[in-house]
Amino acid sequence: MRIYLASKRRLAVSAVALAVGSALLVPATAMAAGRHHGQPTTWTLSGQVTPATLKGGPWTLGQTPATYGSPTAGYCDANGNVTRSPGSELFQPAYFPNVTGSGQHLRGFFDYRPKDTDEAVLAAKSDDGGKTWTYQGQALESQKGQCPSPALNDDGQGHPTVLHVNGKDFLYTLTRPTADTPGSQLLVHRIDADARNPLAKLPSAQAVGTGAKTTLTAAVTLPAATIPAADTSAFEIPGTVRIQTSAGLQDVRCTDSTATSFIGCTGGRGTAASGAAAGTYPVVPADTQATTGLVSPDGILGVLPAKDGRSVTVLYVEKQLDYFKTADQANACAVPFATLNKIGEGKNKAPYYGNNEDRSTVRSATTRDGIHFTDNGPVSGLGDNESTSATATRFVSPSGTVVKNPDGTLGLFYAAGNCYDGDSDGFHYIGYATSKDGVNWKIVDGFTNPLLSVDTSFPQTTPGLYYSGRIYGPQVVLGHDGKTATMVFAGYRTPKPLPKPGTVLGTDPNTLYTVGAKDLASYRSILTVTLTAK
Repeated sequence: MRIYLASKRRLAVSAVALAVGSALLVPATAMAAGRHHGQPTTWTLSGQVTPATLKGGPWTLGQTPATYGSPTAGYCDANGNVTRSPGSELFQPAYFPNVTGSGQHLRGFFDYRPKDTDEAVLAAKSDDGGKTWTYQGQALESQKGQCPSPALNDDGQGHPTVLHVNGKDFLYTLTRPTADTPGSQLLVHRIDADARNPLAKLPSAQAVGTGAKTTLTAAVTLPAATIPAADTSAFEIPGTVRIQTSAGLQDVRCTDSTATSFIGCTGGRGTAASGAAAGTYPVVPADTQATTGLVSPDGILGVLPAKDGRSVTVLYVEKQLDYFKTADQANACAVPFATLNKIGEGKNKAPYYGNNEDRSTVRSATTRDGIHFTDNGPVSGLGDNESTSATATRFVSPSGTVVKNPDGTLGLFYAAGNCYDGDSDGFHYIGYATSKDGVNWKIVDGFTNPLLSVDTSFPQTTPGLYYSGRIYGPQVVLGHDGKTATMVFAGYRTPKPLPKPGTVLGTDPNTLYTVGAKDLASYRSILTVTLTAK
């Protein structure tokens, strides 16, 4: 990723470009305001962004390597067995890092997510500020032992965050099949964060689903490509349907569905009678707890300094799916398909063109036991979640870091986005905000002067080293002096994780990029950079 030097001219040009829907990058180096005249502590990048490597662990994109034409190359061997990493490879595909530590010694939990194939939580440690990581273990895998197939998806448990509450370590995960819907909560798992393998006591595999139920409308002998059912609307397809047969409960994976049948199905054995039960994995697996009191949480953004020795207060992101129902609704993101298509997002279908109908709100909540939370309501100052401006922070990503600055103020490192990203995940820039109380925040490094930002103009660069299509998940660990810090975050080569070969991308007509079938599929990459306080 290239690091841009800040200048007034570049800021002005960037603002104009964004205003017309181009996500042309603004400076990647923060403009440090300093602490003169009572201004709060700010931070600036003081080195080059470095792609991290991982020693050991599951399949990685680089070992075969994976390309846009063959995005899961080497995931399984010739005998149909899922492979492992042969040694040290670039740390991908993994994102949403959750990192803590001291100085150069870091401990991390990561969302391991091969696109449309699998998902798991991965633990690793680093002793050089996040440049190299050593695999410690993984757990909660959604598609364990399965080779890539159109019948699979990557909707398992993600967005991992570890909290230490009243002497206990808790791992929180987002259950993707039902995430962000009314009443949804985070799953909670007890771990030992300081163990050699912090995830050792968790199930190695643990699928989650929508909890849907239906019945078959005709007898079927498995495997069968088409399975007639009374109602498929509550099922997540592509995905797994669990069918009661003469051979017991069978997992059948289907690529698509109609209103009254599952189609493109494979797997399973035995005969299922007409009226036999068909369902999915539960939303909350057996022997697993879920939080209470949070409001449609998409993940935990950061942890505020404790006010006592027992309770923990967090910032978290509430995401309301499909909040904006029509394009003419006030403050809806009605961005034209032609604009979104330049970065590979959107669908050529009105009224929204597949951009971002969601609404995200940063809230705080307090817990004393790690399970039951008391929601404290929204915080203020972290953007405008209904602004359609191209330079407004509308969507905040649910992964960041709260630090206590040398001057006693709080600093929040966060990622965010706008309507012109065509996605509510908040991946356009990494910014910084300050607060005295954890409730009222002020953005210091925003859209026009970010710490890091996307660059969708696609200048000529080496594909294997290009990581600024998406960036988010900033995890910051302070150095021993409190004036330097390590930031670990996630990046993509392109705004869309896996654009199809032949796709033309770019908001600058002079530097368009045509996706090649043999170009490296660099996405969900872990990166690191050094920060210095001003």
